[in-house]
Amino acid sequence: REWGAELENNPMFPNRTNVQFAQVLDERTVDVRVWERGAGETQASGSSSCAAASAAVRLGLVKAPVKVNAPGGTLRIDLDADYNLTMEGAVDEVGRGKLSSSFVRELKGR
Repeated sequence: REWGAELENNPMFPNRTNVQFAQVLDERTVDVRVWERGAGETQASGSSSCAAASAAVRLGLVKAPVKVNAPGGTLRIDLDADYNLTMEGAVDEVGRGKLSSSFVRELKGR
């Protein structure tokens, strides 16, 4: 957490940045921790998991498909020769909301 906050707010990133920490466990498994700009540590991130898997494959550290473990669960990331990605994993509803009609009208006006 300390490193995530420090890197997010580093002067190198004037608009702040997301931070991913990845550890290769074996030839098909990577553990990730994700720090999202403005939100802090998150339980999971599909885009971060895809980034970690594709970087590890490209560096020759793992082979696809890659199992990516995060505190919130595990994803299976597959990559083809052109680095097209497929992500599979469980989905849980974590919230529900309702948009006001004035907000919807504003969105349609853009």
